[in-house]
Amino acid sequence: MHLKSNLTGETVVLISLLLLFDTFAQIFFKIGVTHLGEFPTEQLIDMLRYSFQLISNPFVISGVVALIFAFFTWLTLISKVDLSLAHPMTSLMYVTIPLFSTWLLNESLHIRQAIGIVLIVIGVFIISGDDTPQENIRAD
Repeated sequence: MHLKSNLTGETVVLISLLLLFDTFAQIFFKIGVTHLGEFPTEQLIDMLRYSFQLISNPFVISGVVALIFAFFTWLTLISKVDLSLAHPMTSLMYVTIPLFSTWLLNESLHIRQAIGIVLIVIGVFIISGDDTPQENIRAD
């Protein structure tokens, strides 16, 4: 079954939603565990207590809900386009998460991270380019 191998408006919307859901899941998880503190590793009872607090934390629950939305968005996306196009787009999470972490969590963004982000965006741009028949290499 051959699906679309280029970006359409619908594909861009689905990729954007996927990135937003996954990015906010990670932000919610970080906020949740920051409020709870470091995971205890010494005593089993402390680990169990922390785990219960974790699964009942509203930020962690929100993160799980966001991941569920990301999951269904992903399935919708790969039902419409080639996996070889869709999957490389997920690397944009290496862009959105640090940027949103800087903005929402006041985390630092260092020059090497910024350079890496630029390289990722360039790579995704190259991968998502429209293939002409002479450039298209298929393993049939």
